[in-house]
Amino acid sequence: MTAKEAVPVRGDSPADDDFSVIQPVGFTPVEEQAGGGKLLLSPRALTVAGCLLLGTLVLVYLLVARSLIFETQPADADVSVSGLALPLGDGHLVLPGTYSYTVSATGYLPKNGEVEISSDDHSRHAVTLEKLPGHLQIVADPPVPVRVEIDGEEVTSEQGLVKDVPAGRKRITVLTDRYLPFTQEVDVEGLDNTQRLEAQLRPAWADIHISSNPPGATVTVEGEVLGRTPLEAELIQGDRVVEISMPDHKTAEIPVAVTAGVEQRLAPVDLGAADGILQVASTPVGASVTVDGEFRGRTPMELALTSGTEHQLRFFKDGFSSVERTVQMGAGAERDMTIDLNAVFGRVRITSSPESARVYIDGELAGNAGETFRLPTRSHEILVRKEGYEDYRTTVVPSAKLEQSIRAVLLTAEEARWSDVPAEISHPAGGRMKLMRPDAKFTMGSSRREQGRRANEVMREIYLNRAFYIGVTEVTNREFRRFRRMHSSSHVDGVSLDNDNLPVVNISWTDAALFCNWLSERDGLTPVYRTERDRVTGFDGGANGYRLPTEAEWAWAARFQNGDMRKFPWGDELPVRKDSGNYADNNAAELVPAVLRSYSDRYAATAPVATYSANGLGLHDLGGNVSEWIHDLYTIGTGLSMRREENPVGPQDGDYHVIRGSSWRHAGLTELRLSFRDYGADPRNDVGFRVARWVN
Repeated sequence: MTAKEAVPVRGDSPADDDFSVIQPVGFTPVEEQAGGGKLLLSPRALTVAGCLLLGTLVLVYLLVARSLIFETQPADADVSVSGLALPLGDGHLVLPGTYSYTVSATGYLPKNGEVEISSDDHSRHAVTLEKLPGHLQIVADPPVPVRVEIDGEEVTSEQGLVKDVPAGRKRITVLTDRYLPFTQEVDVEGLDNTQRLEAQLRPAWADIHISSNPPGATVTVEGEVLGRTPLEAELIQGDRVVEISMPDHKTAEIPVAVTAGVEQRLAPVDLGAADGILQVASTPVGASVTVDGEFRGRTPMELALTSGTEHQLRFFKDGFSSVERTVQMGAGAERDMTIDLNAVFGRVRITSSPESARVYIDGELAGNAGETFRLPTRSHEILVRKEGYEDYRTTVVPSAKLEQSIRAVLLTAEEARWSDVPAEISHPAGGRMKLMRPDAKFTMGSSRREQGRRANEVMREIYLNRAFYIGVTEVTNREFRRFRRMHSSSHVDGVSLDNDNLPVVNISWTDAALFCNWLSERDGLTPVYRTERDRVTGFDGGANGYRLPTEAEWAWAARFQNGDMRKFPWGDELPVRKDSGNYADNNAAELVPAVLRSYSDRYAATAPVATYSANGLGLHDLGGNVSEWIHDLYTIGTGLSMRREENPVGPQDGDYHVIRGSSWRHAGLTELRLSFRDYGADPRNDVGFRVARWVN
């Protein structure tokens, strides 16, 4: 071993030399040899190290890389992948990441895209290439210019060549003049290839033989002159009109249904002598014209009259005397005729209430009411006008033989407005309602001195001026069952209360209010009663829907007559008058404790509505039959305030509602009076209701 070889060495690489520890030993310098220093690793070692490193990298690549396989349509398409992608069998070997690819094949559109490779699994990617369009060469037999439609849409073609047709099954239609359309299904293969389609065209015409009497007439079809009769012409299939004309003769128009390839011989056409043409006018214009009793129009006009025959012409116009003429025309002759019509007048007297109104006739001021006007005997628009009143309009046709009269009754704006409000209506359940327009100041309640008075009949000063509709009768079982189909009014000891025409009973005040809301909804009106879960929580005094009558309305309708308040339904004195209502009489003796021994109403319990006479307002049973639920909540006033209440609707708070009117159970003086007041909330077998509505 030389001195140089005796130098201590740590580690296997030059990097370890940097960390050698110098020991304190004796040192003998080594003589340097010519030729410089010696390499630490030989070339062979470096080659081996490089091969090992490369092998390691390859091994790592193989362990980390994933296969990427493209499934292409067509299968022989070329696939190019960007980046480090090693072809391997049917696919590529790639590291995880994102790669761009291009798939191409002859006859197809190339397709580019990106694919992301994860480290979890191998990847398969399907790519379908779209075929390039194909071309279609149409060869027509016979060789004529054609138009081409593909699937019903016309396409551009050059000498029968249609370019860039998408691949797939197509319906090809070949069109050309004078030939039938040719249609065929074709599978277009695409791939930029040209396919040939031979179209055998069949003629679209037929030979038509046309003749006339006399011969030599001109034949025209759709404006094209084909020749003179007799004639054999080729007509395109379809519904055609053949026009045959000749001077001094009538033109004939013959409809012909032409079928391609089917020859036809038309029957000879007889051409009659041409009509004469008469130009007619009148003074004034617009006169109606009849020829031989047939209306032909109004002047000025052109009349075609059969030649060689006498015709009766009549001219007439409203307000003018008619004129008759006899005319005979030669074949093809033309003449003019002017007729003067003489005016005919009638007399119309126009009066008005109030007087001194102005009269306008046909939009022009003609004079004053009270005058007689001489007018042509035709329809006239009459307008009678006076300041402060609505216009009166009518029409009149004066008569030359009889003087006519018109009386114009002029209404104020208020009267005219109410004239458009119907006096009677029907609600959706079928009941009738009458219009009431009160303007009354009255005292509701009764005097303390009145025999039979109850403490709750406190006197109140009322002013009622709000118009309303009110039911002519009480609501019947039939009407209520349209709202609540299964309702039964039941019976009293076997006496039925449930027949259709009997008033509905055994319903609560809330039931009656909900019925009113149902009517409102059926008529598209705003409901009066506010509800929550079939419970009434209040009311809207401005709503236009159906409701129960207010106590003031009921009292006025039942009692007010000629400025006074009646005591009983029949008048102011006892006994009960015959046929005045349904009360507790001998017929009800087994049902109630007290009866009217000297009165008979023919019914033990309720009676059909409108059985008895109506009161002066046309309303039935406001006394008797059944008592009635009222809109107002029940209270008892003090009677100390004499302030007049205008259209009262009752208090906002309370536990009970007012009941008004006597019933079939009542026979006492207290109950028979129209001022009798009761209250309640729950159903009873002698309480029903009627409906009302404000007129806004």
